[in-house]
Amino acid sequence: MDLGTHSDPLLNFALYSGLAVFLLTVVLLLMIAILRYTIDRRKRMEQALAERWQPVFIHAVEGMPIEAPRIMGRDRQTILPLWIHFSESIRGEARLRLRQLALDLKLERTALKLLARKNIRSRLLAIVALGRLGVMDAWEQLTRLVADPNPMVSLLAMRSLLQIDAGLALPLMLDELSRRDDWPLKKVADTLGEIPAEVLAAPLLQALHAVSPDNAPRLLSLLETTNLGDTWPVLAPLLGENHPPEVLAAALKACRDPRALAAARSLTTHEQWIVRAQAAATLGRLGIEEDRLRLLSMLSDSEWWVRYRAGMALTSLPFITRQELEELQKGLTDRFAADILAQVLAESALQATA
Repeated sequence: MDLGTHSDPLLNFALYSGLAVFLLTVVLLLMIAILRYTIDRRKRMEQALAERWQPVFIHAVEGMPIEAPRIMGRDRQTILPLWIHFSESIRGEARLRLRQLALDLKLERTALKLLARKNIRSRLLAIVALGRLGVMDAWEQLTRLVADPNPMVSLLAMRSLLQIDAGLALPLMLDELSRRDDWPLKKVADTLGEIPAEVLAAPLLQALHAVSPDNAPRLLSLLETTNLGDTWPVLAPLLGENHPPEVLAAALKACRDPRALAAARSLTTHEQWIVRAQAAATLGRLGIEEDRLRLLSMLSDSEWWVRYRAGMALTSLPFITRQELEELQKGLTDRFAADILAQVLAESALQATA
């Protein structure tokens, strides 16, 4: 009797615990089912909207008469990324027509509302849309976002400012670039590549004239991806041996003018290997017959990268044939020089057959 009396509370606890676990499991399964249904329903609605609006965007791009469907409530937040997708893939008059359609639909209002949200995805969507729409009313907000610690947010905001008014935004970008070492230069170059050269040239050259040596390398790297005409007046002052190695290397890398030959030759003996390596590469682009011996001597440099760049430079000189280089390689007494020249000759042969 005592045993049964004492065991009843334990049995009741086990029973109720099991029931609670069962009910909790049922509730969780029900929530998962509801969530899955909601996600599937949203996807179906988004797909339906895409099918309804794609012909509208296509007609706008082609300049055909358009009768846009009525936009309901939150549908704008689905239509906006669809519009961006179309806008990113076209250029010229077609993009302008698509932009006008979005303005007629008041999509800039949707973008401005999304920009105020804390959700990063909504904000990025808004930033891109405002740039594509050319919304000047968003200028101050986008300017503040350029200083955002998130590099993706700041660079996209900068790109949007350039799309709204490139002439007004370029000085800001070039000033910010000298400080933002977290902006990938490839992305920066792609962004500047969207700007006409006649708009980009003057601000970039002016920024290079005014930049301090410490901030010069990032700006100089952009010269490789832009066609600014005569950049020698900007580069010449940056090739003095008193400048930091990073500045000298970046300036040499940007040189495409024969007037840089004298500076490149003098820097082949610089104490920092990164400068010697870029000097060798510059001689490979601009060198003349008298630079052959200079590059051959650099094949014996103590630093591997300098030897490699010198070897590559020799293979790129138009007045030296491959047969001459192979004969030179066989006659080299320095093992390091012979090995590196053999390597670059093998690499160039592979590239020729690729």
